Amino acid sequence: MNSQANDSDSEYSVENEGLESSAEEDKGSDSNDTDEEDADDDDEDEDVPKLADDEYKTMPFEDLLKLQKKLGARMYNEAIFGTSKDKKPNALKPKPSKKAKQKSASENESSSDSDSGPEEMTSKRKVPALGMGKKDKKASLAQPRDPRFDPRQGYFSGRQFRNNYSFLNDLRQKELKKLNNKLEAATDPEEASKIKFLIQRTENQVREYAKHKALDADRMREKQQTRTAIQEGKRPFFERKSTKQARALVEQYDKLKDHGALDKHIDKRRKKISAKDRKKLDFAT
Repeated sequence: MNSQANDSDSEYSVENEGLESSAEEDKGSDSNDTDEEDADDDDEDEDVPKLADDEYKTMPFEDLLKLQKKLGARMYNEAIFGTSKDKKPNALKPKPSKKAKQKSASENESSSDSDSGPEEMTSKRKVPALGMGKKDKKASLAQPRDPRFDPRQGYFSGRQFRNNYSFLNDLRQKELKKLNNKLEAATDPEEASKIKFLIQRTENQVREYAKHKALDADRMREKQQTRTAIQEGKRPFFERKSTKQARALVEQYDKLKDHGALDKHIDKRRKKISAKDRKKLDFAT
């Protein structure tokens, strides 16, 4: 029995040795094949003719075409430009992001000459959904508004304003009486000069108010005449502006004549006109 077991073990060891030797032979053959392929690649690279820069630059174009036909496009490019083994395939390169593209574009624009023309801006803008746009914070806050320049308050009417605030003219007249009483009792010359200035200003305001009230009355009378003419079926008459000014000037001179201040007004007017003429002569010389 022992002898039979020893025989079987010896046979098993022999078989294993045979298998190991065959595997080693296969590995050796594979390694030899890879070495041969590498050697072939090296030989192919060595077979590609390397042209110096001076050689292909001085060669005529016909000889270059013949060389390209003889070697082929790939071999011709490798011969002139050399191999590019270090280049990686495009599939392995990561795609640049949008921000990187924009940054590179901006760098290229900045590096370009200043005479390249103005920067082209895109007109494409995303339109927000209805009611989803950004609201200004200041719009939500209540902003003060000036009623004098706000069209929501309506348009200014001088006649209506004078009718609504006619009590101011009554207050000015009362103030004028008080100022005259103060002027009579004043002893200090500085205070008296201030009171005189206030009296003059108040009188001018009262006079201006009476002038505007008279103009308002004239306008209302003209409008009433036009309305009555239209109601009667007649053609309304519109007076010219020049004739209105002439009629107003005649009325003014009549009033001055009644009060005895016409000569004083004419002298003042003559001085004013002469001063204007003198100023014109000075500029002319």
